[in-house]
Amino acid sequence: MTPGSSAHAVTLKNGRTLGLRLARSEDACGVQRFVQGLSERSRRNRFFTPVRELSSDQLERMTRSHPPGELALVVETSDSAESRIVAMAQYVVCETLDAEFAVVVDDTWQRQGLGILLVGVLAEQAARAGLKAFAGLVLADNWPMLALLTRLDCELLPDRDPYIVRVFKRLDAHLPAA
Repeated sequence: MTPGSSAHAVTLKNGRTLGLRLARSEDACGVQRFVQGLSERSRRNRFFTPVRELSSDQLERMTRSHPPGELALVVETSDSAESRIVAMAQYVVCETLDAEFAVVVDDTWQRQGLGILLVGVLAEQAARAGLKAFAGLVLADNWPMLALLTRLDCELLPDRDPYIVRVFKRLDAHLPAA
């Protein structure tokens, strides 16, 4: 995916088709509506606190894509007169060849394959950019995300904080075949 490219169609388990594309600064209002529409639990799982809305700095970070160092993706639908963001994923390079990643899916769109799809696209894009690993933090009681990450062969490691699980994934497997 490159900045300015159009959305790629993705098909979910239930047969519905959505658009996947890079986030843009003009998505700020849509991202704010998306976050406000999440359940308290989903907001807590993503932001580690049940925020009701994002600050302007948070919105700017969540809509910023400057590959290879920062990549933010949105998944949107256009069931009604206008499209609506239903999922987001991003990574930010935090070490020389490692990136921290995060994914959040609207409550009504969970368990349709969006989380796995988004982590896969992030991993593929990061591997193409030469990154070697993903790292992340997940709340220890976020069983759906921990189960998803286990299915994706991520290492789940204890943290000093008993309420946090560290996640690590090598990206070597996501490199294109030579």
